[in-house]
Amino acid sequence: MTTLKLPLEAVFCYDSSMGFFDNTPKRVTKEEMREIMQKLYGKLDAVERIEVEKLFRNDLVEPGIEAGVTKVELDAALSWLRTNPRKHVLEENDILLIEKYFLEQLND
Repeated sequence: MTTLKLPLEAVFCYDSSMGFFDNTPKRVTKEEMREIMQKLYGKLDAVERIEVEKLFRNDLVEPGIEAGVTKVELDAALSWLRTNPRKHVLEENDILLIEKYFLEQLND
């Protein structure tokens, strides 16, 4: 008798559209990011808004199900902003607003 060893993906085929085992973290999508930027429009100046867009650009353009900003990625970005105040133009009150609006989307 011959035992056939198959790779795990050959044994268990799962498509994320199935949803049954979908445990991917909630992400802020491009559309939700636009909503966040609209909320920040009257609160941050143009240079500060550009800084926010640059900060999350790579997370938003990741391919497939990785696209979007997760809570972990948000926390890392906020931590970087707070520990590197001389490397950007955002003040603590700006960071708090960014955090508030992102968390509204992530907790929704």
